[in-house]
Amino acid sequence: MVGRDLTDAVRLAWNPTTGNIMLTGDLLHLEGADRDIDLFWRYNSINDHRPTLSAGTHETALTVGTDSSVTYTAADGGTYKFMPKSGGGWTMPPGLNASIAAFSSTAITLRFNDTGHTNFYQKISGVFRLAYAGDHYSATADRIAYAYDSSGRLASITTPNGRQVSFGYHDSDNTEQPSKVTDHTLGRIIWIDYDSQGRMHDITDPTGENYGFSYYSNGLMETFTDGRNTTTDLSYYDGKAAQVHFGFGTDAWSVDTLSSYSSTTAYLTDTDNRQTAYTFNSARQVTAVTDPLGHTTTRTFNAHDDVLSTLNELGNLTTQTWNPNNTLATVTSPAGAAGGTGTQVTYTYPPATAGDAWLEYQPTSSTDSEGNTTTYTYDSVTQRPYQTLTPSGQGGTLVNRYQGDAAGTTCGALRGQLCKTIDGKGNTTSITYNSARNPVTIAEPAPMGVVTNTFDAAGRVATSTDGKGQIATYTYDGVDRLTQIRYGATCVTATCVSYSYDANGNLTGRTDAAGNSTYSFDAQNRPTTKTIGGATTILTFDHASNVTSHTDPAGTVTYRYDDDGRLTALAAPGGSCPATPVFPNSTKCTGFAYDDNDRRTATKHPNGVTNTTVYDNAGRIASITATNSSGTVLTKRAYTYTVGASGKDGALRKTMTTETGATTTYTYDKMQRLTAAVTGSTTESWTYDANGNRLTAAKTGTPTVHYAYNAADQLCWSAATSGPCATPPSGAATYTYDANGNTTKAGTPTSTYNVFDQMTAHTRNGTTTSFTYAGPSNTERTTAGTINILNGILGITRTTNNGATTSFLRDPQGNLLSMTNSAGTFYYTTDALGSTIALTNNTQAKAATYTYDSWGNTTTTGTQAANNPFQFTGGYKDAATGYTKLGARYYDSTTGRFTQPDPSALEQNRYTYAECSPTNNTDPTGLLTEEENDFAANLICGVGFTLLGIASLGVGLIGGLIACPAVALITFGT
Repeated sequence: MVGRDLTDAVRLAWNPTTGNIMLTGDLLHLEGADRDIDLFWRYNSINDHRPTLSAGTHETALTVGTDSSVTYTAADGGTYKFMPKSGGGWTMPPGLNASIAAFSSTAITLRFNDTGHTNFYQKISGVFRLAYAGDHYSATADRIAYAYDSSGRLASITTPNGRQVSFGYHDSDNTEQPSKVTDHTLGRIIWIDYDSQGRMHDITDPTGENYGFSYYSNGLMETFTDGRNTTTDLSYYDGKAAQVHFGFGTDAWSVDTLSSYSSTTAYLTDTDNRQTAYTFNSARQVTAVTDPLGHTTTRTFNAHDDVLSTLNELGNLTTQTWNPNNTLATVTSPAGAAGGTGTQVTYTYPPATAGDAWLEYQPTSSTDSEGNTTTYTYDSVTQRPYQTLTPSGQGGTLVNRYQGDAAGTTCGALRGQLCKTIDGKGNTTSITYNSARNPVTIAEPAPMGVVTNTFDAAGRVATSTDGKGQIATYTYDGVDRLTQIRYGATCVTATCVSYSYDANGNLTGRTDAAGNSTYSFDAQNRPTTKTIGGATTILTFDHASNVTSHTDPAGTVTYRYDDDGRLTALAAPGGSCPATPVFPNSTKCTGFAYDDNDRRTATKHPNGVTNTTVYDNAGRIASITATNSSGTVLTKRAYTYTVGASGKDGALRKTMTTETGATTTYTYDKMQRLTAAVTGSTTESWTYDANGNRLTAAKTGTPTVHYAYNAADQLCWSAATSGPCATPPSGAATYTYDANGNTTKAGTPTSTYNVFDQMTAHTRNGTTTSFTYAGPSNTERTTAGTINILNGILGITRTTNNGATTSFLRDPQGNLLSMTNSAGTFYYTTDALGSTIALTNNTQAKAATYTYDSWGNTTTTGTQAANNPFQFTGGYKDAATGYTKLGARYYDSTTGRFTQPDPSALEQNRYTYAECSPTNNTDPTGLLTEEENDFAANLICGVGFTLLGIASLGVGLIGGLIACPAVALITFGT
């Protein structure tokens, strides 16, 4: 499916193999014990011909054919038919990983294999209707229950915690579909109006916002109108989607033409006449995608629609193998440049288990290319992931305990909800629940304070009392968008943040300590302005949604693209780019080049310096080189990667070599934590405890440093000798923390924090520096001492210090290109981690160089080195604190740790940086490493095996497991 969001709740998608257009719009989110239900409306142009609810007549029923086939209609309108096998049972339909677990003349159970979730259908008035939606337990109390009226129409849905939604049928134009949806717990009502043909005409949500629909005479949808009265226009040819016109009737319009359907190919043509081709087979699987420049990616599939292989535009092959029951067995990437056979991850599973087939789909081990194996065991009663044994035990044994498990654990929750986690060192975090099965207390290991939550009737956090006893109150609008976070009885700007939204859910205003920040969006919901602290940044877009200009107080940057939407040139304020730029140039034009896999391979600066990036076959960076216009190498970083004992490519950097030929060689333990870095005759080494806390740091010619930690993984002290946390040796640098885990003393420097855990003051060497912020986190910092910071739409684009202004030029993705101050303009070269390694001036000379040890301790040279704050991994280096600001937190490179616990609460150790692998991983947001972020959905929307570091979860912990948040606020900053 190819799609895009129309609002924060509405999404449009197109299936190139069928010509089907689908629109879906969220209405309500209902939470179960280990399974949630989303109620939404949807339009499926092939299966429906008119919008319906995801809980409509067909979605709450199974159809049993005369041939004993069973047809399931998914919430999105897709249909899947289970065909009976001659020896008994049913075949799994392509595209649906599910099985018929039980079948009788009066009841059918459908199990979704990957999650273990079950739909239990009962025969009601001759039709098999959904009676319960459950997790993989059989207990009725854990299930979401469906009830029907005497006509077989859905009457109500009731969750395990008693929340009930009822459906009324009052519109005479359509008595089969609900016209009124009532959320009794909150008293919210959704109204649905139908036209004379029984088609949805409009929907009014609990805030009073209205969505509208119109139709062609043949019943196909013609227009969708959102809450801002912006129209999306649909057209068809021969029953298939032909064109989608976004922002119809406005200046911010664009159009996608969907055409030339054949038995094997369909084409998508955008507003700029750029065409993408989709090739598919007889099973309607997309086997090739060719972009507007003729670059093709091909895929093969098995009968279950699982991808078997992907051949990218450069001819590099990634393969996946699957077990007979449709579980993933191996993933093998293309071979890199070090002679390996391709990185491979392997999974094992248990044999068929009598009484609980769900376990067949849960991995018992995973093994990486280095041969490191992690094993998983499951609780015998709840079947939840109980124990994780890390490779060679180096990360300890991680344990989860659940309500009603084999150990008899109880915490007031529904069966299977998480009660406690035990980390690799045996420290316990405990959770207790109220009668509605919401987590009301979270107790981390001492000395962290206990977090206490209260919830409203919908399971949303109403108040959260942190470890320091500070009470935050949360309010929401009628569609669960956060409108205010308040400390204290009334909203005072220093302790309160308020939000406002437009009808499409775009954040339009925020009021906080920084004043009133405003945001605007065009008819396609693209951000066009942001005003903060009196300064405005502006974006403009072309009809294909490429950013064409960025304006801030420094002026306007213009951008140009190729036919594949790749940035090819940009002109800095006051400059221009000719049709064919030359380098160097005096027109402030920067150029870019790419490989056929759309990776940027060259950045050509106006001063004539070119940054060239080379990738190996596995997509890893092999080298980054800055050369002048004569081809002379100015700066270079070359990389090699590990190869496992089995000859498979590893995933870790083995060496890094500079332009001078100096090579650093890295080694790692079984947990992929960095243990040594050797450069010439100098060796640095590190050891860790089971939680990843650094125990020792040694360097040739210097004394070994020892570290001690408490049960909360807080650094107690560092010294020349070892010992327990409670008794620091003579001369030790000691650390203290508040009850929320913020570092208040780090050796000699001290820090203070406000109610939002924002560092507001730091004293170092007798000098105190103050900091201010916008919003409720550290992300958007507005001042640092005398420095005023502009957080624009693309990130920080300007700082002002005592009247002296420095501007930063960025591409549309926020990547830094140049810095301009009173001394001139200087151009960035960065390494594979995004760390700045050189600034060059208009004569192509190096005005600054930066070298880093493995953890980011920096050595600089050059007149401009101190003027550039963006250094290790692109983070903002504070001269006043010595810390590097990475999004939501501050990083201390001297200890290799953050000064505050991870507010995302998704890491076992909330202080360690980059999973102790700083030569491979980065953490630009201060929340998750980029590697972890790829898997965040798995960790957030279900229990992952590493979900053991529960923290002050606050508004993120809703209903029993860590839930996907109902609202994602737009944040800008670094």
